[in-house]
Formats: sequence, C-alpha cells, structure tokens
Amino acid sequence: MNMELFRLINNLANKNIILDKTMIFFSKYVPYIFMAAIVIVFILGIKQKKCEYRKIAFSTIVITVINLILNLIIRSIFHVDRPFVHNKVNLLLPHDTASSFPSNHATGTMSIALGLGKYNRILGMIMTILSIIVSFSRVYVGHHYPMDIIGAYIIVYATSYIYNLKLRSKAENLYEIVEKKIATILEGIPSLVSRTEK
Repeated sequence: MNMELFRLINNLANKNIILDKTMIFFSKYVPYIFMAAIVIVFILGIKQKKCEYRKIAFSTIVITVINLILNLIIRSIFHVDRPFVHNKVNLLLPHDTASSFPSNHATGTMSIALGLGKYNRILGMIMTILSIIVSFSRVYVGHHYPMDIIGAYIIVYATSYIYNLKLRSKAENLYEIVEKKIATILEGIPSLVSRTEK
C-alpha cells in the first residue's frame, strides 16, 4: 500500500516541467518560509510590545525542536531506506540515504503551523495547507514514502497535544523570566557605560 501510494504520486514527476519546478520549490525552499514566520512573529511581538507574541514564537521553537529530536531518536532505532535506495524512482533532487521515517520536513513544517496557529488561526490554517503541500512534494520528488509523512504528522499532533497540556505554560513562563532578566541586564548597561566614561 505504501509503495503503491508512493508510485501514484511520484509517477506524476517528469511529465510537466512547471509542476516539477513547483514541487522542487516547495520541497527545497518553502520550509525556510516557515522558519522566517517564527522570526516575524517574534519581531512583531517586540515592535508591538506584546509579550504573548514573543512567547508563542518561543513556544513554537521549543515544540519543533522536541519533535525533531524525537525524529532523530526514531530514525536511530528504526531505519527505513529512502524510496530511491532499492527502487527506480523519479528522483528530482539529490539526497543522502539517511533514514526516511519519519519525515523531518513534514515534522518541522507542521510543528510550526500548529505553534503559530496560537498567534493567528488563519495563519495557522494557511501554514497547515502549505505543510501538506511541502509533504506531498517530498513524495513527488522521490525522497519519502507517504507513510513517512503520515507517521510524522501523527507524532506532531500527539506531542503537540501533550506539550500544550503539560509543558507549554512552563516553557512560556520560563521565557518570561529569562526575558525579564535580560531586560534588567540591558537596562543596567547604559549606567555601567556612563560610570566607565567618567
């Protein structure tokens, strides 16, 4: 079933140059847009003086890192060869032979989409759709099986649920404490400089 689904999607490749380039773009570059979105939300939090925005950005980074670490652990225990290792596939981008399951692209983008959904529901929905397209593109270009994507999404939704229930408030409180300490230190710098100049 996994291989049949993979073939169904991957066989679309090399038939339309515009679609190929679009899928390559989503696979290679769109994840950077997700990272930029976290930075933008954080900067908006600074400019608009809204600690809540900054906490959401920080919390999104935390859950994304947790999920990627989980991926690393799963990959080290349970190795799955990439589709192109033992099969003839339409490989549109070169890739190493690291374990295929679960997909880091699916994990990272969906973690960010769910995290930033706390900042803005519409943004979260748009990023969820973009994550699905990124994940589809990973199968399209020949890097992942569909189950690598589905498995990644199951992990993300499960860990995000537990995180929001048990750890989110603690992580955000920790951020607030650290931010206040940094602000206190920065406020003391001008007086330190003026004393040194005297």
